[in-house]
Amino acid sequence: MSNIQNQKRPKTLSKKVRIIIGLLSLPSLMLSAMLIRTALNDQWDTVDAFEVVYAGVGIFAAYIALTGKRFF
Repeated sequence: MSNIQNQKRPKTLSKKVRIIIGLLSLPSLMLSAMLIRTALNDQWDTVDAFEVVYAGVGIFAAYIALTGKRFF
């Protein structure tokens, strides 16, 4: 019976791990803000694909840090 109850609980990360992930995502979030500023200044052609991917990973990490959901 307890095995069934454990399967229904959502898997979440501990608070310490969420704080570490949140702190590590800060540079990527800053890059995201700079990319938005670059796009607003009509200089989007100066942005590399790696920068967009890196910013996307940072946004995903911030989402994990805020919600605590485990995707892996």
